[in-house]
Amino acid sequence: MNQRRNDPRTVHVIDPTADPGPLPEIVVRQNVENGCTVTGVVIDPADRQQLLYGTVTRPDGKLAGTYYPADTVRGDHWRIVTADGTHYHAADEYHAVEALTTTFATD
Repeated sequence: MNQRRNDPRTVHVIDPTADPGPLPEIVVRQNVENGCTVTGVVIDPADRQQLLYGTVTRPDGKLAGTYYPADTVRGDHWRIVTADGTHYHAADEYHAVEALTTTFATD
């Protein structure tokens, strides 16, 4: 007996040769803050310049942590994930980077 016969979900076949349409530009930007390397992945750099996520590495090259906006539409509710996997909240991107380059960069 076919169990999926009454399944209301529609299956769409995707044509791999189809034009995907306009894709947003994505760039990687790096700078140094308090001796740590801050790397950010930015979407649509010519217009909105919205950060998708960022990483911070210590001066010795070890990961201090990552940061990202939980609300990607508004760029709000920033989150920090330290190298040991602990999650923290941040008021904005500046405070997330500041925490990762100072407080969480020591160990």
